[in-house]
Amino acid sequence: MAQTSITKDQKTLKQWANILGYSGTIPFISLAVILLLDASSTTPAASGPAASGLAASALHLYGAIILSFLGGLHWGRIACNPDIKPSDKWFLIYSVIPSLMGWSSYLLSDIWQGAALMLIAGFIISYVIDIRFIRLGAWQSWMKPLRTNLTLIACFSLTVLLLH
Repeated sequence: MAQTSITKDQKTLKQWANILGYSGTIPFISLAVILLLDASSTTPAASGPAASGLAASALHLYGAIILSFLGGLHWGRIACNPDIKPSDKWFLIYSVIPSLMGWSSYLLSDIWQGAALMLIAGFIISYVIDIRFIRLGAWQSWMKPLRTNLTLIACFSLTVLLLH
């Protein structure tokens, strides 16, 4: 009986993770679509270039925030794990790098057209590290398809920003 409730709880947790994870892609997708529509339009948008600039800035900022969140997952993993080792300090050190990359990228976005590349690189690096933890069993196996899809959506959206 206890095994059934654990399986049911895990299924419920996976469903919530999917709902919340995919909901988190709404800003990525919608802002990228705005930029794509602006780029393909032959007539000036009704709201003008200001709307396109706002969408680009919002997409860049959202990418930086989500990248910071991905680093924070590792901080939380270490903070909640009673079986940590001294070598886990490297994951604490790593956990702040995504937020620093996102912040730096956002600061540079007005002066460097390729600043979105920093975000894309950060998402790819975070993905590679997270997949390693999934393979080691430190994270739930259901996270792999979720992380894969969310990373692809984020990177595609940020590529739209980069090319805008």
